[in-house]
Amino acid sequence: MTKKRVSTKHYHFKPFENESHLEFVCSLELRGRNVGAYLLKKGRKYSFVFGFQVAGIHTLLASGQAESVLTRLEEGLKGLRPGDRLRIHLRSFANDVDRQQELEHLINSTESLETQFLLLAQQRSTRELTLRGERQPKRIHLFATYTIEPGRGTSKDRTEKLLAWLVDQYETLKGMKESKEKAHYLELLTQAFTDGYLYWEQQINTRMGLHGIPMTAIGLWNYAWSEFNTRQSVPLPQCLTLGETAGTVSLREEIQEPYHALSVLIRGENGRPSHPKADREWAWVKGRYVGAIALETKPPGFASPEHQLYYLWKVFSQFPDCEFVCELAAADRMMTRITLQRLTKQNYTATYRAAELKNVDVLSQMRMKKGVEAQEKIYEGAMPIWVSVMALIYRNDPHTLSEACQKLTNTFPQGDFIRETEIAWSLWLRSLPIVDDWLLGDERKQLYLTNEAPGLMPLACTKPVDSRGIEFITREGNAPLLIDFITKHRGIFIMGETRSGKSVLMSDIFTCGIANGMHVISLDYPKADGTTTYTDLVKFFGDQGAYFDIGSEANNLFQIPDVRHLPEKQQAERLDDYKEFLVKALNIMVMGTETEGQLGKRVHTVLWQAIAAFFNDLQIQARYDAAFEQGFGSEAWFKMPTLVDFIKLVTHLDLEIESEMISEAIATILLELKGWLTSRVGKAISQPSTIRTDAKFIVFALRNVGDNIEAAVLALSAQSMAFRKALEVTDSILAIDESPILFKYNGIAQIIGQVCANGAKSGIRPIISGQDPDTIANSVAGSQILQNLNTRIVGAIQPNSLASYQRFFGYDPSVLMRNTDESFRTDPARLCSHWLVDADARLTECSHHPSPELLAAVANNQKEQRARHRVLAQYGNKFQGYSAFSKLYAEAVRAGRSMDTIAPSPEKIVPENILQTEDTLISNAATTEDLTHINNGHKAMSLT
Repeated sequence: MTKKRVSTKHYHFKPFENESHLEFVCSLELRGRNVGAYLLKKGRKYSFVFGFQVAGIHTLLASGQAESVLTRLEEGLKGLRPGDRLRIHLRSFANDVDRQQELEHLINSTESLETQFLLLAQQRSTRELTLRGERQPKRIHLFATYTIEPGRGTSKDRTEKLLAWLVDQYETLKGMKESKEKAHYLELLTQAFTDGYLYWEQQINTRMGLHGIPMTAIGLWNYAWSEFNTRQSVPLPQCLTLGETAGTVSLREEIQEPYHALSVLIRGENGRPSHPKADREWAWVKGRYVGAIALETKPPGFASPEHQLYYLWKVFSQFPDCEFVCELAAADRMMTRITLQRLTKQNYTATYRAAELKNVDVLSQMRMKKGVEAQEKIYEGAMPIWVSVMALIYRNDPHTLSEACQKLTNTFPQGDFIRETEIAWSLWLRSLPIVDDWLLGDERKQLYLTNEAPGLMPLACTKPVDSRGIEFITREGNAPLLIDFITKHRGIFIMGETRSGKSVLMSDIFTCGIANGMHVISLDYPKADGTTTYTDLVKFFGDQGAYFDIGSEANNLFQIPDVRHLPEKQQAERLDDYKEFLVKALNIMVMGTETEGQLGKRVHTVLWQAIAAFFNDLQIQARYDAAFEQGFGSEAWFKMPTLVDFIKLVTHLDLEIESEMISEAIATILLELKGWLTSRVGKAISQPSTIRTDAKFIVFALRNVGDNIEAAVLALSAQSMAFRKALEVTDSILAIDESPILFKYNGIAQIIGQVCANGAKSGIRPIISGQDPDTIANSVAGSQILQNLNTRIVGAIQPNSLASYQRFFGYDPSVLMRNTDESFRTDPARLCSHWLVDADARLTECSHHPSPELLAAVANNQKEQRARHRVLAQYGNKFQGYSAFSKLYAEAVRAGRSMDTIAPSPEKIVPENILQTEDTLISNAATTEDLTHINNGHKAMSLT
């Protein structure tokens, strides 16, 4: 009996660190720049990889711009040097970290529970879009390689190599090795900056016009970290810094931990390793499967400059969670020309022999023609370029990965994109900027001329506008587009037909403004029942909202801004600004539009004298101080000076000048101002304010307005409130809704024109909404208004209005044609509206996705109001009620059901918990099960 021998198999495991060529990340801080670089070493060859972030080429260019962009790219490619490579990464991955952090900061910084409620809902809505893959931020990174190969071009025999080794050993024994090595790296990094980075900076920014932002050492480390990990990056383990002090260049090494950067990258997170796993058909990275698709054959051509520029973008925008990589390198011009000549001769010979045999070789004729054309291009200045293109698709399992790869290969009408099924892991590895290998091997690279290669450079991408603010999602590519009206002064014009989503969009802007500490004042024309578009939203905000009706509320025109917290010099300056505004308002009340005559000039002068005397009166100053000290609603508040007190002062005004003209001016002022005290509008502005001074959202309902002057005075009243808030170091939004109706009053148009032209000085952002631009453009201040509304948002419109948009804004009718299509109207299934956003002279088609809670708060037709009332009546906590109603409202809208089907019986509805969304960042101030009470007496929201 013999024991059976057990066979043994030997497995060879190769460390992942050996697959990369990264030595370390270095920082070059020279000539006022802070530039990072990967230093790669492969054999005796050193390569420095510089990173640039670019915004890309916008996807909706004006006619003729595409051709000029291609020309710039071609000029840049002609400057590529032998041995250098440029790699372009266009990435699209679902990620909402930045947006969630912005919303979280706003939630923590506001004390308004209503604002917190809407922001929490927006957080959840953003996360849902991200999880569905409908929110995909786009990033473009350029990695430019500069190669240094010491001793290249020199040959050494064995004796020379032996002598070099002996010298190294001798220097090591003498302790000179470290200093020699330091001098070696000092020379390398200095050469990399002067010959490498400065060259690429000129190529990318000047010649190509891409305006790339160089990545720092930290930025490059974060990029490499994101390739292997999902959590926030750890500090850079080691960094070699080349700095300049007083004209002297020095080298220093910063070490945070002893392990090599590559080992830190794949060390793992959450108890699991981060190193990738290899397979023939995919690579497994960060818990996802990555498939590789390579361009194997050259596209036959491009139909137009636009077709060439957007060739890759049209496909890329359809696929979530993917990356397109393109590598370009200069080919040998002489060898290319010789090869073309040889191929042309071969095809000429084949054509000649076919003719002798009385046959036609069509293929040889085509090749010969193309060869001649290619040589012509080279002699005219075109350069041959090696181009490699690859797409990387990321999915959660191999089956969906195979489906996505098949779909992508079928989408390209030209050129053969073939999925790699044997060495997919190797192609993914080669795409990393820390690996010094060609993207595709010699047999798979394609040779292009510089006039053809730009069609395969993935540089087209929806250009971002701002980094914060109100968010849209682009219709092509699902990228977030942010419009910042908080830190930037933007005048916004929102246009669209009825039910196109204007009110919801403006409400989202209002919420964003309030969350950022701004005050919102809206002028609206009420409906027949006395309510306006935002009446329900004002009610939702509770004490943070106020509704101004001239029949029941008052806004004291003589209420000065509370500037007690400012230094004395600033107090005086801002009070002078408000006095100037008061003179302007009183001038309109007295003279109307007839301010240019002799009497108008005298009235203006007398008003200035009267205002100066009024605010110099000690008793008047004491009443102001007492009112602000005791606060809104106090007895002293209702004794604050008003227009009545000003009229009393004018009655006894002594200018120490005996003149009939002065007497006539004073008499005119008294007659007109006393007349205002008897009108509804005059009474509303000549009494102590009954609107809370701490209200963040105020709606002025312009009803029972008799003529242009009354409309102008009411608009002045709204402007005074916005101006007061601005002078109190709080920026404001002055919104005009139903503009086609309101701008029929010349007084309102003139006041809004002044706000649009001068609002930036006082921190007032004008926002106007309407169905078309004609009414505004034809008003007395039309040109002044339209010229200063620098951000336009156009929704669904009628075809007959295209001519107006072309006449007033210069829009090509073909660009706005999609706005007239049925698909551009609000989408009930996705609860979104569609818009063409014109910001910073760039047009972008977008969608606006409000949260269901915001829709529930804004819904304002009668059936929606009744449905909301039925649901809210069942809850003592309004936030629970709104949460429940938003769920039912969204379901009804998606299903196309009537609002009458919502809560028809008294059965209680279970509200949706907006805090129970996976991975959503939640405010620390709203994480308890039931927030009870806050200082202002509001019952806090309970979202459980």
